[in-house]
Amino acid sequence: MKTLLMLMLLAVFNVQAALPGDSVYQLNSQWQDSHNQALKMVDLVGKKQIIALVYTDCITACPIIVSDMKAIQDALTTEQQAKMGFVLVSLTPARDTPKVMRHFAKKRELDQHWRLLSSKDEDVRILAMALNIQYMGLPDGEVAHSNAITVLDEQGRLQLQQVGMPGGPEALIKKVFN
Repeated sequence: MKTLLMLMLLAVFNVQAALPGDSVYQLNSQWQDSHNQALKMVDLVGKKQIIALVYTDCITACPIIVSDMKAIQDALTTEQQAKMGFVLVSLTPARDTPKVMRHFAKKRELDQHWRLLSSKDEDVRILAMALNIQYMGLPDGEVAHSNAITVLDEQGRLQLQQVGMPGGPEALIKKVFN
């Protein structure tokens, strides 16, 4: 058992060591997904990832961001979908428990290509800073935040970031895959 654990740790270390210095996957924070599985950012290596920071009880910008991401997913070919993941990171991790995130995913009809993540507040803040996403909690419990969709390449480097869908999902897909 110890040998297996050591091999797994070495494999993770080797993957991180091989990543470019500007990779978001260099962040060594621990995350939890909607299925209560622990993961690190480095576990997202290998696929392009469309990532947004949202919170599940938002009734203004976050539903639009998720709808935009779903429009991108719907416009992808099957081959492109196999090369792309969709990640939603909670801006309110204390409220967005795995159960709440699972309910959100079901309600929004998010399939197996989506990962909903939460972590400690400081890990969310560090990721937001790495992605140049700004946010601030408000006294009423809402969160004012950047409405950007970020595309990371297969090694976790920022490939593209935009607000909204100028040119529709096809324009973003063309930028990402060409």
